[in-house]
Amino acid sequence: MGNREAWQLDGEGLKAEVLDLARARHDMQSRMVHLVAEMFTRDALPDTGFRAIAQWLHRSTNLEIGECSQLVSLARLFMLEPVVAQSFHDGDIDALKARQVAQFCQHPPKNMHIADIEKAREILLTLASKKVSDCEATRAAIRRIEKKYGNRADGVPVGEDSSAQRVLRLQKFVRPRQRQGRPRCRQWRPVARPTVRPLEAESRNRRCERSSHPGTSAGRRFL
Repeated sequence: MGNREAWQLDGEGLKAEVLDLARARHDMQSRMVHLVAEMFTRDALPDTGFRAIAQWLHRSTNLEIGECSQLVSLARLFMLEPVVAQSFHDGDIDALKARQVAQFCQHPPKNMHIADIEKAREILLTLASKKVSDCEATRAAIRRIEKKYGNRADGVPVGEDSSAQRVLRLQKFVRPRQRQGRPRCRQWRPVARPTVRPLEAESRNRRCERSSHPGTSAGRRFL
């Protein structure tokens, strides 16, 4: 990589420097994952006040906590899957495909033997290392393997994620029940209105009550 500005480079120089930066970016990401994995084997956060590496990295840099957590989880997976980690460090696969293969190898179908897991790891790494394949092709290959061997070790049905399956179960129970046939129309009954007495009757009753007061001598008088 040179120190020239972008406007000073021709077409071939631009393409070459972009490819060099992409390789350098992968090397730096590989180095960072390797260092984070090394931090797990040591007590590297005694004086920082943090117990989790992702929280320390989030507070020390401008990276989001989600990105830091993904980086730390990738380092943990590489500690458990050295073959996948070696393919990633060599530049054969990227971080997303490496995460997919490592997660499958750590959570295989419960009916899958160790020899079958190693064979599936080699097949998935070969597929992920191709330039024409993407994450969807790797996920489709993993689902085909899961459908062949049955449910996964954690009990989740084949080809489905646990969160997606939980949403499907909730939709199944919450879905309203449909009525068979034509719905019946509700019959409305008229409400009886209260009877209102005329104004003359009310005034007459008031006079009767006034005349029937104990203080009056005439008793009940009608006017």
